[in-house]
Amino acid sequence: MAIQGVLEMIVPLGEGKEGMGKCGPVPTGTTVFYAMIGTPVTQVKSPQYFNRYFARHRIEAVMVAMDVPRGEVGSYFDLMREIGNFGGCIVTIPHKREVVRHVDELSRRARQLSAVNVVRAEKGRFVGDMVDGLGFLVALKFHGISMKGKRAAIIGGGGAGAAIAQAIAEAGASEIVISEIDRGRHNYLKRMLREACPQIRVSFDLKTLEGFHIAVNATPIGMDSDTRLPFPCETLSPPTLVAEVVTKPRVTPWLQEALKRGCPVQFGEEMAYGQFGLLGRHLGFDIPDPEEMICD
Repeated sequence: MAIQGVLEMIVPLGEGKEGMGKCGPVPTGTTVFYAMIGTPVTQVKSPQYFNRYFARHRIEAVMVAMDVPRGEVGSYFDLMREIGNFGGCIVTIPHKREVVRHVDELSRRARQLSAVNVVRAEKGRFVGDMVDGLGFLVALKFHGISMKGKRAAIIGGGGAGAAIAQAIAEAGASEIVISEIDRGRHNYLKRMLREACPQIRVSFDLKTLEGFHIAVNATPIGMDSDTRLPFPCETLSPPTLVAEVVTKPRVTPWLQEALKRGCPVQFGEEMAYGQFGLLGRHLGFDIPDPEEMICD
């Protein structure tokens, strides 16, 4: 095949902005690149959401998932400071708390939570925010649920769990019960949640899922081939909405048990998609929150 024919398969010549192909931007010397960092990263959804957005809006940018090992986060950010066309990154497990040490400025949320899930690069400076919890509430809205006066059970009080708990408290929940094996985090979580909502009831002795309006798995349990449950499901029943932060598989063992019992569910990818506008706006793009929940 002639070289021009090959080029036309990749970049339609004479059609639109230089460097834009039918399937999205073809990286050039002026492309801004963004990353999603974690380990593992095979389950992440944000790169496909952002690359579709870049293609649709003809933005010369690309987002790539990067598997950054534990212990190498500092080296990663040291390197990124020196790269002129690095626009920022999204952060997933297990690096959300570690990244706090490597940014120059934190939002109020990120500072309170001691965790970051999105970083904007500004000429070698890094600005971090934590929007997991806000994205969870965006997704919850599509299930017709307001947390005002409601009770929530959250399994896991790490980066995502604390962020979800904070957002739920700020939304006016009456009670949050957290199952968190690290007892050293209990006082911190209670203090942080009472700052968000002084009248809220907070406890850590989760014995049953009965009577809660929502029950959330905010741990990595159930990811990929993990068949474990984050919490026993015998006491789970409608109308409790059962939510997940794990995005792969789509139906985790936790959600399988909920569906068997007739409970409504919120998939992990709904929270990921619910954050899309929040993440994008922090990175400098004018992306609104989704008007409908479309996940694939």
